[in-house]
Amino acid sequence: MRDSIYEHFCTIFVGVATLFRFTAYDMSTFVIESLLYSAHVRDPSAIIPHAGYYGQAVKEVSSCLSTFIVPIILNYMKPKWALVMGSGIFAIYIASFFYINNYLYFSANFLMGIAFTLNYTAFSTYQMQFSTRKTLARNSARVWGIASFSLFASGCLYVYITSTHASTADEPSGQEEYRYYSQEETRTIFVFLFVSCIIALVMNAFFPSREVANSVASENPHEKLTLREQVGETVSVLVNPYILIFIPRFLNHGLFFAFYMNVYPTSLQYSTILARNYPMLTAYYSFTMCAGTSICGLLIAPLNRRFHDFGLRPLYYITMGLQLLTYLVATLTVPNWSTARPTTEGAILEPSVFWVCTVAFLMGFADSANISSNTVICSRLVPGRASHTYSAARFYMGVTASIIFFCSPMLTMRAHAIILTSATIISALSFNFAVKRVEKREEETRNEKKPVEA
Repeated sequence: MRDSIYEHFCTIFVGVATLFRFTAYDMSTFVIESLLYSAHVRDPSAIIPHAGYYGQAVKEVSSCLSTFIVPIILNYMKPKWALVMGSGIFAIYIASFFYINNYLYFSANFLMGIAFTLNYTAFSTYQMQFSTRKTLARNSARVWGIASFSLFASGCLYVYITSTHASTADEPSGQEEYRYYSQEETRTIFVFLFVSCIIALVMNAFFPSREVANSVASENPHEKLTLREQVGETVSVLVNPYILIFIPRFLNHGLFFAFYMNVYPTSLQYSTILARNYPMLTAYYSFTMCAGTSICGLLIAPLNRRFHDFGLRPLYYITMGLQLLTYLVATLTVPNWSTARPTTEGAILEPSVFWVCTVAFLMGFADSANISSNTVICSRLVPGRASHTYSAARFYMGVTASIIFFCSPMLTMRAHAIILTSATIISALSFNFAVKRVEKREEETRNEKKPVEA
């Protein structure tokens, strides 16, 4: 099989496997805060209030700590088998919802943090095996374009379960002001999500291992290191000057991730106006976000061919602009306290499906652009240490996400918007300087490799 065809095959196969894994993750994260609040209302001794936010925070803390473990695992394991391991832990996490309990839930979130970093790093490293520097941004965008259909699958699943299994039979009196999830509905959701995890696991096991000629992985050869050397290398990468200058970019990515995956979807379910008038609103959010992500994936490929290094400055500045617009629209159209608790209040503009879908589309587009940009940047920061670089990026993203999740029960939509806008502006201002440093180093390296003329 020619390398060009092989690249397309791997892109599709990896994208479909990621679709199944993300279907489970997306659906569970969108509903987690409201779903566990419903479980708390049914039995306060089973799960604490705001367990959805706090569980996500524990997962992010675990993800940060596992930054020191994952590169060691990848030192002895091929990326595809690391993905198999990560998918197995995903399945364990999903299975924990069959019996909701504080100890089981938070323990599963700690394991999930390890799986998250493992999958993030192994996935990014695996992409480098079937991509060249020229095609990495394109392949990454296409993989995420396919994987983004997990949002469509999640939406379809939400519609099916809400229309056939939603029940208020076990709903305590007076709790109808938010999106309530019955025990039967909760178990039905997670049966479907568990099956999706198993399909992803099986597909990961059949990933091909061949590298294309001039792959990014061959330009960043992985060295076998001892356990002590590996830990030292991970620490050294975390404080590497080229990593440190991109910290604002990683922190901004972590905040944005927390917002679109959990904070904003929770506000749709805690708002009385939205939850009562639009029972399928979370599905609409998933569908429209999927459209934004897919369209971004379709546009990046031709733009990447037309413009030199489109995956660096142009793609990231597009992302910054979309994020700022998203925060403005969300602040105007969502009840201020709906991010933290069930509320009957209104918003500056009347909450509606139109505004939710507008925000969802913008966030889907920005997310796809953000991930593609991150893949390109991390592949070039520390030559020969790609897996460490992806882990370092995930570490700094996780630090911010964990802080915002711990604080979310106390933050309004406007408070989130101020924090996010500030982080985005700081990231945009520092990004050009950081990229120039990387480009200057690459130019010096190329000049050193040129043969000296007689």
